[in-house]
Amino acid sequence: MIPDLFSVGPFTLHSFGLMAALALIVPGYFAGRDLLRRGYDPTLSWEILIAAGIGGFFGAKIDYLLQNDGDGGLFSGTGLVWYGGVIGGTIAVIAVALWRKLPIGIVANVVGPCLALGYAIGRIGCQLSGDGDYGRATSLPWGMSYPDGEVPTTEIVHPTPIYETTAMLLVFFVLWRLRDRFNRPWQLFGLWAILAGAERFLVEFVRRH
Repeated sequence: MIPDLFSVGPFTLHSFGLMAALALIVPGYFAGRDLLRRGYDPTLSWEILIAAGIGGFFGAKIDYLLQNDGDGGLFSGTGLVWYGGVIGGTIAVIAVALWRKLPIGIVANVVGPCLALGYAIGRIGCQLSGDGDYGRATSLPWGMSYPDGEVPTTEIVHPTPIYETTAMLLVFFVLWRLRDRFNRPWQLFGLWAILAGAERFLVEFVRRH
């Protein structure tokens, strides 16, 4: 595990923070390409992705605080809940779409594959930092321990962040290839919701609780 990549004076670059940044930047490139293909200004992708990042962070943090009686600061990098992030990010993206007078259903289709890609990259951060988002004990040959993680364990467990990264990269590939075929408003986003929901449902069978 590599929770901290390097330090310069008081500044420390955390692996999770780096992956969180890349989870916005890399999908932003693909969102720009898709917007251009649909006849919209590709630079709007960065407004959409920044809104998704800010709204997603605060949504995930507020959800965590509500579930844990306010234990943890609002601006700390730990204690983030995926479902709250989706809600907060969705609200922020809708606000940007309305402000820029973009069709919300089309924006949803642009965002669908990007959500899958961003999630896959974010789970790389979970794997590198060993943040406790790993699975139950296993005797499978690819099981691993996280002795140097932020939430350490010497037990051999399912590396669920790797499972999720692999699954969501595949989902991104499928959605990206189907974006011409599923072109009606909300259609591609709906397909993302089905596939992402199935992935989350399946991984819960081996995730640590």
